[in-house]
Amino acid sequence: MKIKVDVKLNPQAVKKLEEAMVKALPLTLEAMKTEVNNMQVVPKDIGTLEESVVTGGENGVGFMSYNTPYARRLYYHPEYNFRQDKNPNAQGRWMDSFIHGDKKKWLEETYGKFLKDNAGGVIK
Repeated sequence: MKIKVDVKLNPQAVKKLEEAMVKALPLTLEAMKTEVNNMQVVPKDIGTLEESVVTGGENGVGFMSYNTPYARRLYYHPEYNFRQDKNPNAQGRWMDSFIHGDKKKWLEETYGKFLKDNAGGVIK
């Protein structure tokens, strides 16, 4: 049995999708930054670590970085006894739920929502 398939792409629709992808990434990263703050998982003394977060990305790859001299030490040592008077869920490895856990689905859905919202009707 042979099957012949002809695929014709709509260049305008492809362009809209590409533009939507570029717009959706920073929106998703900002939403993730807000979600992390709302979860109150970043260790907090006076807020320097929490406020040091920067986001960015290009070519469809985004990043979120905490930029203090001690961010890495706190992140990779979940055994520390983090104070929880300011952020009640303070912990090490506070981004793991977005990488391996239940927030990974949230991240995918949020990106999908922003992609759809910015696709100009191409995604139904």
